[in-house]
Amino acid sequence: MPELEATWRRVISVWWLLFWRGMLGSILLGAVAGFIVGFGAGILKIPFDPIYTGVLGAIIGLAWILVVVRMALRKHYQDFRIVLAPRVP
Repeated sequence: MPELEATWRRVISVWWLLFWRGMLGSILLGAVAGFIVGFGAGILKIPFDPIYTGVLGAIIGLAWILVVVRMALRKHYQDFRIVLAPRVP
């Protein structure tokens, strides 16, 4: 299988997918999780420390970026796709 050069256009295509899907998903998932935790703490009248939502957001963000990387690996870009191939000695 021939290899293509990592041109700036191709690099930016992959970066853009990782960036916008990562940011959008992290923001949306973090907002939903923060709302649920805050709302639940309010209803149950539990003392609430905002550090918990920060930690929860970080965990969700780390999990989400793994999903985004998998999306990038599966995507067929305009003139290429990313392939995981075994290393040949």
